[in-house]
Amino acid sequence: MYLTRSLTLALTTASLVLLVNVWLSVDKPDDTPRLLAAANEPVSVVDVAPGIAATDLASIVRLRADERVIAVDDRPVANDLAAGAAIADRLVASGRYVDLTVAGAAGSRRILVLMH
Repeated sequence: MYLTRSLTLALTTASLVLLVNVWLSVDKPDDTPRLLAAANEPVSVVDVAPGIAATDLASIVRLRADERVIAVDDRPVANDLAAGAAIADRLVASGRYVDLTVAGAAGSRRILVLMH
C-alpha cells in the first residue's frame, strides 16, 4: 500500500513538473527579429498574352518607385539598361518564363513573368 502511494505521488509530481515547464515555455515572449514585409511577399506572377514582343516585357512589369531589377533568371545585372537587354534577349514563346529579382528599400522580391 505504501509502495502504491509513493509511486502515485512520484508520477503526479513528475507530471506537474513537466506541465509547468511546458506552460512556462509556451508563455515565453518571442525574441526573434521580425522580417520586413517584402521578404515575406509571395512571388508576383505576371501573365503575358500571346503576341507580346520580348522588347515589351519590361514595360508590362510594374515595380515600386524605389525598386530596380537586380537579377534576370538568377543572373545578376549591373544596371537598368543591362536588365532591359537581358529581358529583351529572352525567347518569347508559349510555356516559357522570365524570373526577375527586384530589390528596394523594403527588401527583395521575385517576379515571375509567364508567357502564354
